Amino acid sequence: MPKKILYESAVHQFLWAAKRLRQRLATRDPDAAARLAAWVNALTLENPGGGRVRVAWSGPQAGEHFLVLKNAHFYTRGDAPPHSRKQTEAGLTFAQDRVMAENAAFFDGELRTMLVRSGLLGADQLEGPAGPDQDAARKHAEEVFHDEWAASVDVAKIDVRQMNEACTAPEMRYIRAVLGELKGRTLLDVGCGLGEAAVYFALLGAEVTATDISPGMCAVARRLGESNGVKISTHVSAAEDLGLPADRKFDVIYTGNTLHHVDIAATMPRLLKHLKPDGVFVSWDPVAYNPVINIYRRRAMQVRTEDEHPLRLADIRAVRAHFHASHIRWFWLSTLLIFCVMAVVQRRDPNRERYWKKVIEEAGRWAWLYWPLELLDRVLLLLPFLRPLCWNVVIVGRGPR
Repeated sequence: MPKKILYESAVHQFLWAAKRLRQRLATRDPDAAARLAAWVNALTLENPGGGRVRVAWSGPQAGEHFLVLKNAHFYTRGDAPPHSRKQTEAGLTFAQDRVMAENAAFFDGELRTMLVRSGLLGADQLEGPAGPDQDAARKHAEEVFHDEWAASVDVAKIDVRQMNEACTAPEMRYIRAVLGELKGRTLLDVGCGLGEAAVYFALLGAEVTATDISPGMCAVARRLGESNGVKISTHVSAAEDLGLPADRKFDVIYTGNTLHHVDIAATMPRLLKHLKPDGVFVSWDPVAYNPVINIYRRRAMQVRTEDEHPLRLADIRAVRAHFHASHIRWFWLSTLLIFCVMAVVQRRDPNRERYWKKVIEEAGRWAWLYWPLELLDRVLLLLPFLRPLCWNVVIVGRGPR
């Protein structure tokens, strides 16, 4: 990109970041939004060369800051109108356009640094509910993380029935029993990941639409379907905004390991508008309270994303409140001993292996230990106060409100 265009593009992106922040502040602190607008109008922006932009201000505390453009991200052909039209015509959203999301993350962070240094706004004033820019950066991070995961997968090595019917996949065995006959029913898999569940449901006769924020994951899911002789439809989208036609309705909505990545209050109504009145919603997600799993979570940061928030009891109640009838089932209490063996006895690195995948792939090796522990869990979980200490919870809802 020519240096002049690079400079102009950087200024444009910086001012756009200021506009986004001002719009968000206007809803909760109009005075701060007005001060920000006046501060931005008085800024001095210069091109000193060396791939930098100098931003200087006179108050409240005079100072300057250099935007180092090698740390930013730009379209290879600039931010010209033809490229913008191409993005729009392709139907790319803020979450799907990597350049746009990376620009937002970089320039928003630089702007916040300047505001705190200048004394115009405190760090506490810049905190609060995620605005459109923060939400886009979060979604972008999810997309990149799952794209990289998808790129590392060999579809030929995925045994779909194993991943859903193994003894160490109790959630899916239970969900399969709850859903009953699937032949001829329409099913929406939200956050399909590699597609093991979506393809499994298709093998059982369902007409499956699978969505995921990651284009890479959707591609893997399609290939997995093809390798198993079934066809699934895929749709790249975040769970919070599926972008499906409003009149598109499904007999079943399934979300596996997805709700703990999203804003439940905002997401559930948007999902359920696609559920038929007599349809069933089913999800499973990790729970927040078990100390053993929480140690694992702190260690396994390279195979998790930062925005994950395992479900709390309030989250579970919030999901169930959307249905006229619902029930839950808890899984993995004493059976978590298997993870302890993997970590302490076998000394397997949780950042090199995803334990929750390996325990299913290696079900044959763990059956001798898993089955008696599952029987023990059935007894222990008769005590309600132990249930939140489980690793996962399945939520089933019928009759959306």
